[in-house]
Amino acid sequence: MRNLQAIKNRYQLSILVLAHTPKRNQARPITRNDLQGSKMLLNFADSAFAIGESQTTAGTRYLKQIKQRSGRQYYGQENVSLCSIVKQGSFLKFDFNGFDNEAAHLQHYNQQQRRDMEERILLLHKQGHSVRTISAQTNVYYTSVHRLIRKFEKDGD
Repeated sequence: MRNLQAIKNRYQLSILVLAHTPKRNQARPITRNDLQGSKMLLNFADSAFAIGESQTTAGTRYLKQIKQRSGRQYYGQENVSLCSIVKQGSFLKFDFNGFDNEAAHLQHYNQQQRRDMEERILLLHKQGHSVRTISAQTNVYYTSVHRLIRKFEKDGD
């Protein structure tokens, strides 16, 4: 990143750097903290955007501005840019679909969904699956799976 910063300054360029984030909780807004190991790289960036997948509208992605060094934030939590992925010839592109609040595209859990997920986790545990395997299959954080199993074993339910 330092070398890219030097090139950017020397040649007056804008450079786009792409990074992948680890698994995240789809019920929470995207923040800088979601970059985990890449968070330090964010210190070198002048601005940063994240692409989130809508949990309420199939095929919809949203772009959110998560950092801006100079100027004001236009595409934050209250005004994310909605897009859908379209294949045009041999290329993929985003088709702009308007703006919306990020909260409208986050996963909303109700009590029944939570109980169903806990039951599925405990069933997989009883079948002998490891905590990591259960975490991968259910898309629930490793620590949350571990906590639930520990509580289950302590209560003896």
